[in-house]
Order: sequence, then structure tokens, then C-alpha cells
Amino acid sequence: MKAWMAVLGAAALAGCGGGDNPHRKAADDAHDVALVERLNEPPFKPVLPQSFTREDIARYDLARVGCMFRPGNKPDEPPLFVAQQDRGYLKIEGKLRPLAVKSGSAELPSGAHSTYIGTSHWIELVAQAGDEGRASDGGKAWPSRLVIHDANERVAFDSLGQVSCAKRAE
Repeated sequence: MKAWMAVLGAAALAGCGGGDNPHRKAADDAHDVALVERLNEPPFKPVLPQSFTREDIARYDLARVGCMFRPGNKPDEPPLFVAQQDRGYLKIEGKLRPLAVKSGSAELPSGAHSTYIGTSHWIELVAQAGDEGRASDGGKAWPSRLVIHDANERVAFDSLGQVSCAKRAE
């Protein structure tokens, strides 16, 4: 019994002695903040964009000057992402999701941009350097990659494919 009392007394004294150390307090505070931030981070949810149908393209006027990302390497695949001079568009869970152009992002040949920002996602459209191909509409096409990030900078979707850009109106 006396041994337990000695252990409890030593533990109580050890707990009281570190309260005045500002370095220890700062480390404990940083640990607590990191724990709260981790607990408040939403769980990861992958993004599965849907292809735009011809009806979608006509309804939302998506065939304007700009670029379209298609997965794979077939030029007749329906697009997963439409990049235009002023906006980008995704289709998620059957709904059109407009995204704003990130100012200062690289410009693609038709005035579209490489980065678009939405309320819960942001998009990187990376056209790979190399030989130029021809798109079905007379524009140009390149091997490309579409990366969708969630609000916490995690990659929620990543696909290789090609980006085709319509000719800019002169």
C-alpha cells in the first residue's frame, strides 16, 4: 500500500512541475490544435465526373471556343471537362458544376486555362508537350491529364486522356 502511495505522490509531483515551462505548453497547444484540425477534416470522397452528352453540350452552350478533355485517346469520346475562356465545367451526379478560371494560370491555345476553381474542388488540366495532333473539328489535340483536387488539396480524380482545343475566333 505504501508503494502505491509513493507512486501516486511521485506522479502528482511530476504532473505539477511541468506547468511553468512555456516550451512544453506551446508544444501541448500545437498538439491539441493539430488534433482538432484532424478531427474536423471531412473524410475523403473521390470525385467521379460524368461525360457530357450531346444534349448537355447543346443545352449549356458548351461547344463555344475552348478546350475539352476526353479520357483515353479516342477523339470521339464524350468530354469529361470543358474549359473555356471564362469558365470550366464538370458534370457530377448529373448536375453541371461551373468553375472559375484561376487568374494567372497557364493559357491554352483557344483562350482556355489550365486551372479552374470551384466551391468544393479545383481542376488542373495539364496538356503534355509533344507532337500536335488534329482534333475532329479542325483544332489541335494533345496528350493530357485531368486532375481534380478536393478542398483539402487531396487528389480526388486523376485521368490520362487528350485535350482538344477549337480554333479561336480571329
